[in-house]
Amino acid sequence: MNAKPLRLLLLEDGCKDARFLQKAIMDGGSFRCDLVKIVELERALAERREQPPIILLGSAESSSRLSADLKRICEIAPNIPVLVLPNTQVGLAHTSVDAGDASKSNGQRRLNLKKLARILRCSLRQTQMESELSHLAISDELTGLYNRRGFLTLGSDHMRLAHSMKKNVLLFFADLDNLKQINDQFGHQEGDQALLKTADAFRKTFRNSDIIGRFGGDEFTALVIEDFGHTSDTISKRLQDNMAELSANNTHYPLSLSVGMTRYAAEFRSSLQKLLTQADQALYKQKQARRSSAGGTPPVMFPGTRHRFSQFGFRAPAASMVHRSHGKSRKASAGTV
Repeated sequence: MNAKPLRLLLLEDGCKDARFLQKAIMDGGSFRCDLVKIVELERALAERREQPPIILLGSAESSSRLSADLKRICEIAPNIPVLVLPNTQVGLAHTSVDAGDASKSNGQRRLNLKKLARILRCSLRQTQMESELSHLAISDELTGLYNRRGFLTLGSDHMRLAHSMKKNVLLFFADLDNLKQINDQFGHQEGDQALLKTADAFRKTFRNSDIIGRFGGDEFTALVIEDFGHTSDTISKRLQDNMAELSANNTHYPLSLSVGMTRYAAEFRSSLQKLLTQADQALYKQKQARRSSAGGTPPVMFPGTRHRFSQFGFRAPAASMVHRSHGKSRKASAGTV
C-alpha cells in the first residue's frame, strides 16, 4: 500500500525549538509537518481536504494557558488527536545555571528533540497506515470522491468548523440525469464513464477544502463553507459552465445535472442529515417544476434515434434558505438560481 505522507500540524506557541523539531520530523520522510500558530488553526484546517492532521502542541507558558489552548482546539476540531509535548527546557533537557555549560545544555536539548522526533515517526507510522485504510473506507471506489460514509463523517466535522468560524454553510445535492438510459443503451461501462466525467466537473467546480462526494448511484453532494467569491450564485454558475463544457465534448449522449441547494445561517446549529433532507426536497421540487413546464416527462432519445436533444442544458438549482425565529424553524423557497 503506497500511503500518502501523513500531514502534521505543529503549534509553535510555547515550543521554543519548534522549527528544529519540524525539520527533525520531516528528515525521516513519510511525514509533512507544518508550523502554525493557534490563532491561524481554524483557517489551516479549513484549507485541508484530506483527513484531519494530528496536532503537536508545545507546552505553553503556564498550565492555565495550556488548558485554554487545549479547550480551543477541542472546540475547533474535536476529533483530532492532540499530543502535548513537555517543556523543551525542563522535560527534554536539564537546565544549567552555569554559563559554561550553556552550549552543552543546548546540544543535549537538540539531541533530545531528535530522539523525540524518531519516537514520533515510529509511533505515527501505525497511525499513517490506519489513516490510509480509513481513507479507503470513506472513499468511493469508482470516482475517488468521498462515499456516503465519508461525506457524512467529514461533513459533520466541516459544519462544526463553519459554526466556530461563524460562516454560512451551503449544501448542494445533485443527480446525474438519465443514467439508467445511458446504462441501458450503451452499457454500464459507459455509465461509469458518465459518473467519472461528472465527478471531474465537481472537482473543477469546488475547492479542495469543500467536502464533495458521490452519495450513491447517480447522486452527488458538496458541502461548502460560504466565503467571499464562493457563494451560491458563483458556485452554481461555475458548475453550470463545467457541465456545459462536459456536454459539448461528449458526442454519444447528453449530460446534465438536476441540483438542489440549501443554505444554513452561521448563527444557528443544524444537523447534516437535516440539510440533506432539505436539499433533496429542493431537488425534487425543481424536477417537478421542470416536468410540469414540459407538459409531462417525454422519453429520453439519444443520438442515433429519431429525436435528439437540441441543448445539453444544465438544470439550474432550486435554492432554499433556512431561518429560525423565536425557537421555531421555517423554510423559504426561492426561484431557480
